[in-house]
Amino acid sequence: MNTKPVIEVLNISKKYEDFQLQINNLIINEGLIVGLIGENGAGKSTFLNLLLNQIKSELGSIKILGLDYSKDEYRIKLNLGVILEQNYFPDSFSVLQVEKMLEGIYPNWDKELYHYLIDHFSLPTNKAIKNFSRGMLVKLNFASALSHHPRLLIADEATSGLDPIVRKEILSLLEGFVKENKMTVLLSSHILSDLERVADYFVFIENGNILLKGERSELLNRFIIKSDISGLSLNTIKYKLYQDNTVQYLVDISQEENENNHYASLEEILLFLAKGVKMDDRTSL
Repeated sequence: MNTKPVIEVLNISKKYEDFQLQINNLIINEGLIVGLIGENGAGKSTFLNLLLNQIKSELGSIKILGLDYSKDEYRIKLNLGVILEQNYFPDSFSVLQVEKMLEGIYPNWDKELYHYLIDHFSLPTNKAIKNFSRGMLVKLNFASALSHHPRLLIADEATSGLDPIVRKEILSLLEGFVKENKMTVLLSSHILSDLERVADYFVFIENGNILLKGERSELLNRFIIKSDISGLSLNTIKYKLYQDNTVQYLVDISQEENENNHYASLEEILLFLAKGVKMDDRTSL
């Protein structure tokens, strides 16, 4: 796999009155779908806004495609695709009017690809998008973002509120683009089953910090949940969670060889990271 970095974050900090985002080191390489995971208020949106240069960090540095916003914002944004939960096109525009606007912005605009995607998604070309369903708007957003061949695509809750069939269609299309074009995707979503299906790499954010990050094969084959920890090595017990009058533990078994384990899902891992107690103090077992 190509290890060329697309996102490089070093010691960034963003403080608000009651919240601070602190990310010490994060490198995301080319050709990956990265799942950004965390509860509401964990810091995901603040992090994405920093990556998009919508807000500034007090410390540290961010490089996108090896470039710095202070010197190369125009070049970065020409190679950046963004899909947000909201629709930012004028409601009165049609699909063809959206195309006319975007082809004047992006030198790499691919008219043939845009119309292929519009046809693939069965979107009407002359209908005002104010009359589009939520699913149709999301499909238009993806078609628009992909048609200027971005090297990095950032999608924040882009598929929320869609039915599973539409989500699967869009995510399958996205997987194909990543493989064919070496595009990198940073996908923030509360639908963890979608991320578990398509993401190559995961970043867990909680309370403004990255608590866990790693490749798919590493994280989804790393943890099990136990209520009886007798006989386990203390350094394998990572989190403790009180739930329904019981105590459960998130146990790291990455050093064991056992094909019969029932590994923790993304949703279960997130629950322990967000609601559990990190087991640094071994006296509290």
